[in-house]
Amino acid sequence: MKNWNLFTGIGLAVLGLLVIIFPTFWFKVVVILLGLASIAYGIYSLKFTRTILENSSYELSLMIKGIVSIVVGVSAVAFPLAIGNAAWTVMIWILVGYLIVSAILGFYAAALLKDSKVNRKKYFLENLGLLAIAVFLIILTPNALAKVIFRIVGIVAIVAGAVIILIEIVSNKKAIVVKSDDVEVKDAPAEETETPDNN
Repeated sequence: MKNWNLFTGIGLAVLGLLVIIFPTFWFKVVVILLGLASIAYGIYSLKFTRTILENSSYELSLMIKGIVSIVVGVSAVAFPLAIGNAAWTVMIWILVGYLIVSAILGFYAAALLKDSKVNRKKYFLENLGLLAIAVFLIILTPNALAKVIFRIVGIVAIVAGAVIILIEIVSNKKAIVVKSDDVEVKDAPAEETETPDNN
């Protein structure tokens, strides 16, 4: 049996159960993870993306985007933990605003790359991804709806985990059957009977 797949199924099912039982906790986890991602994204923008093109407008837009990303990311991690539950909803809207502004700056910076040899497609997709996350957060903002969405995600995780476990058990049984069918049973060689000598 592939233990890795079995443990993955069990872990997924347990995670789904926890999401169903504690949906508010996972709402907070999403905010913190987005905050950490914003910090990493800001550092990446300042260190790598900003240096792609030697253009003052491009560099300025990416510098603003990077600094804002880091500030918002630190705020998303520290602010709600320091103040309490009321800050989570406020932080969601701050993240939404940041994502929209960041995407606008990103599209502007990508437009400045038009005359360069840099492939702009990934930057457009990156900024579309930021807008998609903003829309997702807007959908999550009402707490009641967020709980429903997280519980649906939890149910999907439990079902997926159960399916993985079932597939592993069934495939393991088939493997045992195949191995038993491959065993060949050989008859013992018959003993030669000596015929009496008439002479």
